[in-house]
Amino acid sequence: MTLKDNFFTIKSQNVTDNNAEFRVKLNAGNIVYQAHFPNNPITPGVCLIQIAVELFGFLKGENFSIKTLKSVKFTAPINPLEFPKIDFSLDFTENENLWQVKVLVKEKEIVFAKMSMVAVMRGRQSEVK
Repeated sequence: MTLKDNFFTIKSQNVTDNNAEFRVKLNAGNIVYQAHFPNNPITPGVCLIQIAVELFGFLKGENFSIKTLKSVKFTAPINPLEFPKIDFSLDFTENENLWQVKVLVKEKEIVFAKMSMVAVMRGRQSEVK
């Protein structure tokens, strides 16, 4: 299940050689927020990870999966009513069909999450050693 165009939408993007900045709008009416948590919606960390993977796939025009999640640090909760739009900054490099992706999730000076992952195109995981 993808989250793009349901849980979040891309409002803008700025791409350079090895960096992409995405502005996304969270859908506070999504069913996920009704369960997490009623009357106090908080964006689940797993959804932030999935958004990052989907944004990277959107950027590259391919479907990607996480091969390795090297580190994830959630530093502040995201209430979509308080922060309906947030920024995802992706820095990436490729090495033998593996993409090293560093992600920063923020809104102005507030950092919500930092993560580092290795992404691989779907269907190539069995080829990677």
